[in-house]
Amino acid sequence: MNINVKSLTQSTTWTIILITILTIWSELSKPFKGFLTNFSGHHWVTKGIFSLVFFIILYFILSKIYEDSLDVKKETYYVVGATILGGLIIFIFFVEHFFS
Repeated sequence: MNINVKSLTQSTTWTIILITILTIWSELSKPFKGFLTNFSGHHWVTKGIFSLVFFIILYFILSKIYEDSLDVKKETYYVVGATILGGLIIFIFFVEHFFS
């Protein structure tokens, strides 16, 4: 089985973005957080389930669209950038949330 690096990194990047959005949304909306909790028993477990399903589906869709990229370094920068940016957004949100 060949792994399509471009599809893999794009799926990872978009999954990180999804997790960032779900995290902030669940903190701002009690009904949404309740839905996530009711789905699996804990909101973080549901975010993990949703993220895994999203990642797998997106990877298979993108692997049909994108040709494999041999520029692994560039693709890795996208994932690292999304991770840092998503982490910073969540960190800033919770710091602001704590002090307000």
